[in-house]
Amino acid sequence: MKKLVSFLVVASMAIPLFSPVAVQQAAASTTHNYRTEVQTHQFRPHGGDKQEVADFAQALVKHRTNPAELDKLLAKDSLNYYAMQEYVKTLAQFQKIEVVEAVPQKLYTVEKEDAYNSYRSIVKFKYIGYTADNKAIEKTDLIGLVKRGNKDGAVWQAWGTVWQDTGIDVSNVKLFQLEKPRKGEEIVVMTTDAGVIKLRLFPDKAPKAVENFKGLAKKGVYNNMIFHRVINDFMIQAGELTGPDGKELPSIYGKDFADEFNHDLFNFRGALSMGNAGPNTNSTHFYIVQSPNVDQEYLDLSALPLNAEAKYKEIGGRAYLDNRHTVFGQVFEGMEVVDKIAAQKTDENAKPLTNPVKVKKIEFVIYNP
Repeated sequence: MKKLVSFLVVASMAIPLFSPVAVQQAAASTTHNYRTEVQTHQFRPHGGDKQEVADFAQALVKHRTNPAELDKLLAKDSLNYYAMQEYVKTLAQFQKIEVVEAVPQKLYTVEKEDAYNSYRSIVKFKYIGYTADNKAIEKTDLIGLVKRGNKDGAVWQAWGTVWQDTGIDVSNVKLFQLEKPRKGEEIVVMTTDAGVIKLRLFPDKAPKAVENFKGLAKKGVYNNMIFHRVINDFMIQAGELTGPDGKELPSIYGKDFADEFNHDLFNFRGALSMGNAGPNTNSTHFYIVQSPNVDQEYLDLSALPLNAEAKYKEIGGRAYLDNRHTVFGQVFEGMEVVDKIAAQKTDENAKPLTNPVKVKKIEFVIYNP
């Protein structure tokens, strides 16, 4: 049985751990290798350190094209000093930079260092850089900082990069998915026991999924079919079809068909998407996203166009389903019916307990507002 697969996303940032190495007793070099210091203990950053690191990131961005000010922010005695200068040059290529976050991922002290606080930190530095041709590039880098100086003026300085992201284009896209249908456009009218749901289809973006849905619906195979899987604040699912022999019916292609992921379509609230049992296993199952909210954790893990991320926050949806389930339509009228269906009482398998709502019929009509 095919189901809309739910995912628990567990994210972890792989951070290189530096092997403890005894600090050389020889005379200090003109450059300092911050990677070879002895770590004595780790601790959770207190509020002051968090804010100082955040302030440092803002200063690094602000002064990225100002050599005099930039010089104060880099640890010149680091073996990675020149590499850090090259890193700053990559920042300088952007016309504008918006710092999303700069937080210590690892904060520790070291032995045998004459700096006042002897702090070292590996910082997650996430930002969006805007190019001259109006592209928005999202990057998440790991940079190393050292806090040094005397009691009257300890400051953070950058000693090198630990890891650099290649960057992802998150430029805005045209969110046509949420537009009203045009006059003369073919729309879906889905009549259910709970009311009527009207949807747009996107044959230019997901032709196989649209043709499959229309082909099955026009044969009447969805008529009197129940929404067999219902999870409030998530989605409603239908399309569990069996033939006279009790076997599950295939798609119109006679077999499962491939996913059709598109950069312009998202699992917003109201999205019509294919249910599946894994990659490229689309057949007869479909679902409508009902979630009125979005989980911020999933947004943080998703590389979304900026306006799509904002729209998720505004109207809800399930961002983690993007690029896992094919979106091929969108509800434009009747979301109150979807909410009513989602509110049914269900068993432990998310199947409605009594009188499950049925799809009476699915029609395709020309939109004429």
